[in-house]
Amino acid sequence: MKGSTIWYLQRSSAIINLIYIVYVFYFMYSSELTFEGWNNFFYSPIMIFLTLCFFASVIIHSFIGLWTVGTDYLTRRTIGFLSYRLSNYADTFRSIYTVVFSLFGLSYLIVSISIIFNNIS
Repeated sequence: MKGSTIWYLQRSSAIINLIYIVYVFYFMYSSELTFEGWNNFFYSPIMIFLTLCFFASVIIHSFIGLWTVGTDYLTRRTIGFLSYRLSNYADTFRSIYTVVFSLFGLSYLIVSISIIFNNIS
């Protein structure tokens, strides 16, 4: 991907996350919090859609951020400051790092979707 595309995705996902959080806090402070009200709010079709968008946005935002950290700091040069021997394995470290945070993101998505759709009545 191009750098500008990644930059726009990172910023737009941050804005989506912020809008969702502000919307939830607005609901919390603008109405009486009861179980029934909270349940009706979160299981309305629009809120289910917005919550799925929020989870997808969090995954996109975190993937780009963690990918950037990996490509910036798990290189031969930066690991070479620790040990020359370890620097030979920088690409392997970066690959393992990418697989681990990708699996965490995938599990986060699966769990969040299953929580949302298993509780719909």
